[in-house]
Amino acid sequence: MDESKPHRSIPRPSWLFIGAVLIGAALLSWVAIANGFPLVFADSGTYLRIPLELYYPTDRPPIYGLAIGLPLRLTGLWGIVAVQAIGSALMIAMTLSIGRGRPRPVDMIATCGFLALASSLPWFVVQIMPDLATGFVPLVLFALLTHPADAPLWQRAGLGALLTLLIAVHLSHVLLTAGLLALAAVVMLLIGMGWRETFLRSLPAALAILLALLGLSSLNRVAGYEFRPALSSDTFLLARLFDGHAAQPTLARMCREEALAHCAVQPLVDDPAIAKPGQAYLWDKRSPIGAMLARDRAGVIAEQRRIIRTVLHDDPGGVARLAWRGFAEQLITVRKGVLPPYWADMQIYRILEARLPGDFHAFSHSRQQRGALDPLKFAPDVAVAVAIVLLLPLMLLWAMRRRQWSLIGLTGLVVATLLLNAAITGDLSGPDDRYQSRVLWLLPLLAACFVITAARRRIPEPIDI
Repeated sequence: MDESKPHRSIPRPSWLFIGAVLIGAALLSWVAIANGFPLVFADSGTYLRIPLELYYPTDRPPIYGLAIGLPLRLTGLWGIVAVQAIGSALMIAMTLSIGRGRPRPVDMIATCGFLALASSLPWFVVQIMPDLATGFVPLVLFALLTHPADAPLWQRAGLGALLTLLIAVHLSHVLLTAGLLALAAVVMLLIGMGWRETFLRSLPAALAILLALLGLSSLNRVAGYEFRPALSSDTFLLARLFDGHAAQPTLARMCREEALAHCAVQPLVDDPAIAKPGQAYLWDKRSPIGAMLARDRAGVIAEQRRIIRTVLHDDPGGVARLAWRGFAEQLITVRKGVLPPYWADMQIYRILEARLPGDFHAFSHSRQQRGALDPLKFAPDVAVAVAIVLLLPLMLLWAMRRRQWSLIGLTGLVVATLLLNAAITGDLSGPDDRYQSRVLWLLPLLAACFVITAARRRIPEPIDI
């Protein structure tokens, strides 16, 4: 390894650094402060039930719910916001330090302020959902891949453990991390890093993926289900095929030939008045899927897998077109703060009222519950992101001329994250504003890294081979 390469390490604590982190965390929390309460989503109720009621969900990993249990018990929902805000500020500090040494407090505060006003990040920092972690995945992965081999073991182990946690909180992160790691490995080989060095740098991230899968599978098995990381993946995939109207013809043909339990869902998914029949299949009160799973979970899942395989066999072109449309639509489907009020028949309302009565009053009087979030969406985060995308060629040209290899690598990982996230969520879940919003803030962060590097006029980086 070239000894002249700047040592990339996690910034050591100092009073100035700690102060900058706390100020940055406060800046990133402004949406919750203006709202009068942390933001909640329909699924937030499930995550709160996990620590409050020891509830085990079958439709999502329980890791985020377990992770927020301690701050929730100690300080309530605002404690969760504090942990997420401080964690976000630390992630920003880590990213600013890659290839440039320890970040200055002024750079930290300026970057957090810029992201607070010009990105979607503050809307996820204060939301009781694991979506915040999606943008952290490429940042931690990049830090892990670029960490020098002589870095302290505790740093590499700590980054690996953090990446494992980030992967485990959301199933889409498994595919995202695996895709990013595969692309990074190819790039490392192409630039001449060699098989051995590429393997050694990739190994911690690969182990993180494996540990996350084993951990989720083990939890599901201990809870009394199958040894598999995703208990409801077949249900959601079939719903996606119903949303794209790809599964209805196959289901109709199969039901003409034999009696299937899923024949009971035909009236619902064939209803022309329902724009998204797959979502109705999952959540509509008229859907029989809940009762079907409760009665014979193993049989229903086996039937779902059979229908999915048959659809893929009968109409591969239609499924491919659906996948392409999902990716293309998700890439441009992005709005922050799409959070409606939730009323008494919703799980999040009931769990707050019954289990957190001290927080319920603030929740019921928040801007979100009054339908008054729109004035807080004044920042043109999408326009800022588009402007940065248009400037990327010039930014990369500048970085190549000054041999800023870390910035070039980070740029590649950010762009790959935007594309892979759109492909994974648009194809498997269906386009939704929050999916792309949760990673769009990486573009302003990337721009901040370029500006800070240019302002500091650092010497060119040697290639680490």
